[in-house]
Amino acid sequence: MNAPRLLHSLRLQVRWGDMDALGHVNNAEYLRYFEQSRIAWLEGLGYPVSGVGTGPILAKVSVTYLKPIEYPNEIEIRLYAGKVGNSSFTLLSDIVNGRDATERFTEGEFVTVWIDYAAAKSMPIPDKLRAILTGAA
Repeated sequence: MNAPRLLHSLRLQVRWGDMDALGHVNNAEYLRYFEQSRIAWLEGLGYPVSGVGTGPILAKVSVTYLKPIEYPNEIEIRLYAGKVGNSSFTLLSDIVNGRDATERFTEGEFVTVWIDYAAAKSMPIPDKLRAILTGAA
């Protein structure tokens, strides 16, 4: 099997306020990091996530915590293409040390459904996005 294709990478500084009482980044913050990366990628492709018209919703999230992130640190959130269906697609992601990508902190899998927000119904993934996800673009 081929390695997943990198779609997007985002670097962020860990904020002191991301920490919890246990001295590491709170688990909920990882979800925000992943979300920020997905939104930046989609908006960079011209798909604003506004809740108007059509766009993505999350159907399933799975996160595996490998190693705690501590402040101060720079992290890199990497986004990869996974399985692509008719109206849904899977994005794979990991968070690594921004100064040493061999140090992996966490990995995630995000099943995303393309919907018509007003109708609250799934619809086919836009052709341009499908081409990017499948490597045809």
